[in-house]
Amino acid sequence: MSNPLIAGVVYERGAPIRDVMRAFVQELKSAKTNVHGILQEIPKDMDPTNAGCGVDAIDIKTGKHVALVRPTQYELDNSVCSMDLSRLAEASMILRRALDDQAEIVVVEKFGKHEKEGGGLSGDLMAVISEGIPTMVTVPKIELESWQRFTGGLSTNLTCDIDQVLAWWKALKA
Repeated sequence: MSNPLIAGVVYERGAPIRDVMRAFVQELKSAKTNVHGILQEIPKDMDPTNAGCGVDAIDIKTGKHVALVRPTQYELDNSVCSMDLSRLAEASMILRRALDDQAEIVVVEKFGKHEKEGGGLSGDLMAVISEGIPTMVTVPKIELESWQRFTGGLSTNLTCDIDQVLAWWKALKA
């Protein structure tokens, strides 16, 4: 494919990226768009002020939660996090189902340390992108250079703004 349909929503720490992505996904669902992918949230069973790096991946299509990160007390005390790799494999299946279900768009929160190193969801992201499925990924500003390398510079980079995100999608559909 000569012109991949990739957008990176670049955000600074503290930006309302999760709110923007939830609003975007809700817009897509309201329009009956076949949207797949992964959003993230702090686990509901953890106190947000003490959750540390606890993260659930949420399957956009089914609403199912996958417990990606559950920090131990040691990790909380020492400001380190570790991902449950067996759960990462489960999250990976979410992106594979997007291919099987011929998704109209795939939304993924987020491109991070694991993906920039060639792990995490990087292989599944590349599979989706190579199939020509429009793909939107959240990208922390600190990882922008790695994201640009990952996409070969072919990503349209957007700001953390719902109007800009919607405008990108509407331009694709026009």
